[in-house]
Amino acid sequence: MALDIASAQVKLRDITAKFDNGVDSAEPFYPSVCYDASSVRSSEKYGWIGNMPGMREWVGDRQFSELRSANFVIDNKHFESSLAIKKTDIADDNLGQYGPIMEQLGIEAAHHPDELWFDALELGESTACFDGQFFFDTDHSWGKSGSQSNDLTSTVSDTSAVTVAELKTAIRSAVQQMLGFKNDQGKLYHRPTVSRLNDLTLLVPLALRDVAYDALESQLLSNSTNVIVDRPTIVASPYLTSDVKFYLFKTGDPVKPFVFQQREPLSRMMKGLDDIEIKDVKFMTEARYNVGYFAWWTAVLTTLTT
Repeated sequence: MALDIASAQVKLRDITAKFDNGVDSAEPFYPSVCYDASSVRSSEKYGWIGNMPGMREWVGDRQFSELRSANFVIDNKHFESSLAIKKTDIADDNLGQYGPIMEQLGIEAAHHPDELWFDALELGESTACFDGQFFFDTDHSWGKSGSQSNDLTSTVSDTSAVTVAELKTAIRSAVQQMLGFKNDQGKLYHRPTVSRLNDLTLLVPLALRDVAYDALESQLLSNSTNVIVDRPTIVASPYLTSDVKFYLFKTGDPVKPFVFQQREPLSRMMKGLDDIEIKDVKFMTEARYNVGYFAWWTAVLTTLTT
């Protein structure tokens, strides 16, 4: 039996709307830690520009400085997800089963950059960023910055039973380390004074979720006031593969720890509705983008050790 094309198009619009609803309802994590960069080609070359040396007393002639640069490239990748919808299901008004599937497909598509980002995060200890060092490394150096580490360790008595006091100490050390980072001119990134930081995100594995909330959110500890200078936003994720590593990000600056480079945004289309040679209508999605490393000084990794 041939399809009533007009009627079928109306039915397919309904389930396509389910996909769009899934995309719109998703709340991916990557935008909070990624600088959003548009792309116009298959790869983008970033000329990382150093910082100005700052003001000086004008004695004699002006002194003109040259900005320090370091180039790095991020290649875009092409992604797709496709679904075959039986024409007999369309003709028989049997599309109810496709609604939840299409909505979930939209959610999966919207969160896919998160998967790329978590992969990049955990490879950060073995993948170089713009300065030639691993993104998380103990000896970042650029210009007059000196050697700096955003790959810390903190001692605990038992890695399988981290205490509130131990985690608070580790978090405070990460914050202090971040506030001490210097740029290529030897000047502090965070200056001249520091009050409460309201743009920190703490990413922990599920094993540290409860103790992180106890450390940063509990009002009373051992019958005394729990004084917390900074209250990072706590985010726990099952995507983290280590129970002894946590990450601190500073996300309120113009640059962020990572970059989301988008060449073509997520799109979708259908094909084959009026093609009598095939049994299915093809629902297809695609997008081109990638995730890369950016400002290492806005991210600190801490590994808990005994």
